[in-house]
Amino acid sequence: MDKTKLALIGCGGMGNHHAPILAKMKDVEIVGVCDIIEEKAKKLGEKIGAEWYIDYHDLLTEVDAVWVCTEPFNRKDIVITSAKAGKHIFTEKPICNNLEDADEMLKAAEAAGVVYMLGYCLRFWNPYKLMHDTFVSGELGELVNCWTRRYMPADMSNKWYGVQEKSGGVILDFGSHDIDWLRWIGGDVKTVMGGAVSVRPNMHAHEHGQSLLLFENGGMGASDISWSSWLTESSVGVIGTKGSMIVDGEGNIRKKIGNNKEIILEEKSALDINPEGTLGKKGDTGNIELVDVPGESIQEHFFRCIRENLVPITHAAEGRKTLATVKAIHESIALQKAVEVGERGLK
Repeated sequence: MDKTKLALIGCGGMGNHHAPILAKMKDVEIVGVCDIIEEKAKKLGEKIGAEWYIDYHDLLTEVDAVWVCTEPFNRKDIVITSAKAGKHIFTEKPICNNLEDADEMLKAAEAAGVVYMLGYCLRFWNPYKLMHDTFVSGELGELVNCWTRRYMPADMSNKWYGVQEKSGGVILDFGSHDIDWLRWIGGDVKTVMGGAVSVRPNMHAHEHGQSLLLFENGGMGASDISWSSWLTESSVGVIGTKGSMIVDGEGNIRKKIGNNKEIILEEKSALDINPEGTLGKKGDTGNIELVDVPGESIQEHFFRCIRENLVPITHAAEGRKTLATVKAIHESIALQKAVEVGERGLK
């Protein structure tokens, strides 16, 4: 099997997260890494034994695909240029921070006929994947409620995350993982109600947000997300008309169907995700430790979609719907009332 030749663009936190994983894949060759900050590109290139560049255009003629880990406000031109060059595209989440750019990026990828996938990793990790698969099997019945609560204290005031116009605040940059998962469970969102606050005096973005979602097909969802909670806390659950699955604070996956006895599933869980993108379970030190989860990884899925001409589980069109949902939540926060997602969420 010929290797897929890859360019990794963006050598910050997420680029450094993905690069070692990609470098170990037998069917992938990282031709080069790129960052506009030369020191970052050189350091990561030397770390994984790849050439390093400061202009991604210099790499496009040499590769089959790009793996984009730049900030969401610094991604549109890379995606469109790569698509027009016929390169398959993976980018980190969110797709970007406004719907107009998202539509242009999707249009370019569709016209080029390339795979365009986003890094919504909860769809690949337990307990989130297990809970989704159990729900869609019908075992839990019709949806009553699904929810996530993730409190990950982090001072973002001196980073780009702390600028609302760049990051979309905690609900978009951090919480879009959760909104995407809730949509994966409940489907398209009809109505949202949101609230958000900024706690630190020099913070210029929402750093604690709560959202209620009402789904088109019935049932509801809720996301409670925070950079400012001081204490960490994680919870996720699905309640159906026939049964429920809930993950407790220790990472135990509890399941009960009707009047049957509650059981604890013997599955590894990955309940938390930190701002650097490490998803896992808290260890004895209180730090998140990456958990090995059986099954196809998000990286493996992208390259299989290229080889087999498949639509990715986290296709960029799904990311566009998640962005539309968050934009409606932002509008609800500004207006202090419920908002219909409406046509913005239908493309």
